[in-house]
Amino acid sequence: MGQQVFIGGEISFKSLRDYIFDHKLEKGDTIAIHPQNYEHILEEIKNSEEPIDIPVNVFGILIVKDTTDSVELGKVEIIKNEPLQ
Repeated sequence: MGQQVFIGGEISFKSLRDYIFDHKLEKGDTIAIHPQNYEHILEEIKNSEEPIDIPVNVFGILIVKDTTDSVELGKVEIIKNEPLQ
């Protein structure tokens, strides 16, 4: 399991993109977000003039809806790409 962090404000596509860039997350890493935050991102994408693919992938980082009910509203969980042994 990954580490949950508060990214410093409302979770939006822009704030996730900035967090990924600022913290130099690597391709293959995943960010899990609370289902309400995920729905907000999807709504933001639908209303955007920019084409954004679903599933949401930013710089090779997959943005997913938390299905374990463990990510807190307003936080993200960073799941590092761990190679299988």
